[in-house]
Amino acid sequence: MSVNNAPEDATARDARFVRVRTLVGALAVLIVVVGVYLSRSRGELSLTATAPAIVKSSAAMPKMPELLPSVVDAPISYDLEPIRAAIEEAVPIKFGDINQRIRSTSNRRQEFAFAATRTPFKLALNGDELTLSTMVEYQGRGWYDPALGPTISGGCDDDGPKPRVAISVTSDLKLTSAWRFTPRTRIKSVKPPTDLTRDQCRVTFLSIDVTSKVIDAIEDQLRAKLPRVDAQIARFDLRKNVENWYNLLNRSVRVSDSMWMVFNPGIVRYGGLRLTDSTLEADIRLYAQPVLISGPKPRDRFSPLPPLQRAQKSVGDSARVMIEASIGYDVASELLKKQLVGRTFTKLGRKVKIAYVRCYGLGDGRLVVGVQFSGSLSGEGYLVGTPKFDPASNMLYVPDLNFDVATSDLLVQSVAWLKKADVIDQLREIARFPLEDVLGDTRNKVEEKINRELTRGVRLTAKFQTGRVIDVVALERALVVRAEAVGTLGLELDRELPSLNNSKKKP
Repeated sequence: MSVNNAPEDATARDARFVRVRTLVGALAVLIVVVGVYLSRSRGELSLTATAPAIVKSSAAMPKMPELLPSVVDAPISYDLEPIRAAIEEAVPIKFGDINQRIRSTSNRRQEFAFAATRTPFKLALNGDELTLSTMVEYQGRGWYDPALGPTISGGCDDDGPKPRVAISVTSDLKLTSAWRFTPRTRIKSVKPPTDLTRDQCRVTFLSIDVTSKVIDAIEDQLRAKLPRVDAQIARFDLRKNVENWYNLLNRSVRVSDSMWMVFNPGIVRYGGLRLTDSTLEADIRLYAQPVLISGPKPRDRFSPLPPLQRAQKSVGDSARVMIEASIGYDVASELLKKQLVGRTFTKLGRKVKIAYVRCYGLGDGRLVVGVQFSGSLSGEGYLVGTPKFDPASNMLYVPDLNFDVATSDLLVQSVAWLKKADVIDQLREIARFPLEDVLGDTRNKVEEKINRELTRGVRLTAKFQTGRVIDVVALERALVVRAEAVGTLGLELDRELPSLNNSKKKP
């Protein structure tokens, strides 16, 4: 028996090495497959995705949309007592003297005398026409000196009901576009209130009508004094007072540390006059364009009062302001947790549960939602999308929410079904939260800041309801929601205007 000790040739050796390496590779693949199978069967697939990096070029807020002009009700009141006093002086409470004869201008042989007492003047307003009225009671007597014989007399100076004369004086109180009154006070009527005998004083046998003599005397006094009434009204500087209050709306109102509201007053309309007791109230409507401004306090400015325009309808239209709610991502994360945490997705015998959620701004207007999974998949993945507002549900949602590229690639290697369209649609549907409370809190804060005293005796008032949402923007610092609030704005003027008779000018 012989043994061949010849060396193995190279070709045979190489073939054997390939067979061994192939066998080792097959064993390795088998081990991986079995390991993956066992890992999947135990629900231990892991996901470790890299969080999307914040974009340094932060998104800018879109330009504010232009809202319809807001209306600020600013009724201007002033006391009419000086006007009443001027009329009261023109016609004293008591005038005439029954013992002082007045010679008739039409008949030198006739004389008459009267003594009258009137009631205080009453004020009434019809449109722009102010009426002052009073009732005069009087006694009268007439004398006739005939050519022959003694003087004879007669009259209505006994103890019975005294005859009366009703006096009515009117004054136009129209405001011009230059904010000035151009009054024209005139006698409306001076006549007996009835045709009854009680209100007539005639000495018929002497042909003396004492009533007409009394009326002539009253009219003479009024004509002499009424120009003073016009002067009292005309010198009232309404423009100066309104211009001061108008520019109070040019002052910035601090809403937060870096947020200011500027009202930007514009045109002014006049809705007419009202009379309460002896106070005349002019319905003034200021139109403004309130805006929110971020950053340092805007500089106060002065705007000349524009010409007055007549309102087409009554004062009291609505006001609109922009409110801006800033939702920190810690708050947004808590809101999303309520919607997402605990949700499960099951397919092919595998169950994935959302265990934790957090969100942050990517900086380019998109929102990042980080989701920690448990169950058949453990670890954290990321979804990205642009937040929007759904007016039908009054909720913030992300219609294009989807896994980012890094997370999507890893899911393909583990549970690809989790990134299927039906699962994504479910995530989009539940990854939303209401804005009503957030906007309500912001609206209340803005309302609280606006309700303030601008200066002594002048208070700005506001009452709002949240209207439509304008936009939602994911900034790096926070989610910002801007909405239109609709309500009322007003200037309450608990401050007396300078009295008409305090003017230094002389009538």
